[in-house]
Amino acid sequence: QQAWRVPPMQENPLSIRPLYDCPDVVSDEQLRRALLRLRPRLAGKNTLLADVDHALRCWGPDAKFDDPEFASGEDLRALLTDTRRFGELYENEQPSAIYDTPFGVCCRVKEGIASTSHTDHTLACLAEVGTPLSYPIVTPSRQATFRAMIEQALHDFNLNQIEYEWSAKTFSLFLPPTTRWDSTEGQMLSFDLLADRIMRERLPRGVCYGMHRLYGLMAYLRVDDQTPILSPGMRGRITRFLKDANRRLVANQHADGFWNGDWFYAPPASREPTKSAGDLLYFRIVVTGHALEYWALAPQELQPKRAVVAAAANWIVRTIDTVSEDELRANYSFLSHAVRGLALWRGKEPFEALQTLSPTAARIFSVFPATSPTSGSSCASATFM
Repeated sequence: QQAWRVPPMQENPLSIRPLYDCPDVVSDEQLRRALLRLRPRLAGKNTLLADVDHALRCWGPDAKFDDPEFASGEDLRALLTDTRRFGELYENEQPSAIYDTPFGVCCRVKEGIASTSHTDHTLACLAEVGTPLSYPIVTPSRQATFRAMIEQALHDFNLNQIEYEWSAKTFSLFLPPTTRWDSTEGQMLSFDLLADRIMRERLPRGVCYGMHRLYGLMAYLRVDDQTPILSPGMRGRITRFLKDANRRLVANQHADGFWNGDWFYAPPASREPTKSAGDLLYFRIVVTGHALEYWALAPQELQPKRAVVAAAANWIVRTIDTVSEDELRANYSFLSHAVRGLALWRGKEPFEALQTLSPTAARIFSVFPATSPTSGSSCASATFM
């Protein structure tokens, strides 16, 4: 470890933008209703920090809402990066979510409501919303930068850690064009090796029934389109892996449009949630929402027929329309993936979409450049199946 060196990184993370604008998947009015229900609220010292980083990932750091009841993106990011703001929210009753180590800045993981839910989850959320390495971080003892958090993740990472999905995604956004680097244990790491690790376990194993693994592999393909990080052979392996997962999803979709925790093996047995393992409403939201988000960013060759996507989106919209406020709060983190997926299917991030659909509910300051549909972004049904 004394000889270990941090690999080169770029100041700003790569961005993966949506490819499609499909009103046949979700209409303007359906999307507007869903977005309005998922605006982020804080609950004082009872706030789940996992909801904060999910809300930041969904809405972005520049989101501003006219109603003060809803937290701005700036507030959300500050809670994750500034111990002073964190202490104000939790009335100094919780240990700081971030702390110094000899190698950088670390996040507390799975230590109660005021800690992150997964290894490097907060880092991945900050990276996905465009946080640069030089962004200021305030720990209990000093002012640092986001770079210190990424360096800590690189220092701690090994291929056999239990949760690797968010580490692997974060590295893919900051390290390219670097494709190989050393671990502190002296092992040569590469994006090929990380992709192999992601595919090593059988589906649906992994957080959220393996759906984060599908999203991470798709992200690798999209990053590889921008700057090569994968060998041709590994890219082919990833494509085959994701096509197999897609076939399972298509075959096991319920007639109403959703999946549950058994998505890899069988369709849900009933229309209403049951008490069976993996079949509560929570599990249905998890799998269906993540699938929508994953497909919204996947290239055409990794799309199912559009009717599959539209059925899933309609089920999510109906669910958001009908769940109680208590159910919505209990499932906020998981619904944030679903709502982001709906917005991405209309070619926008959620706050971009809300500004377009409901100007009085939000204000935006040109966070993302206007884009036109790219090559291959037609809403015609994909036919790989």
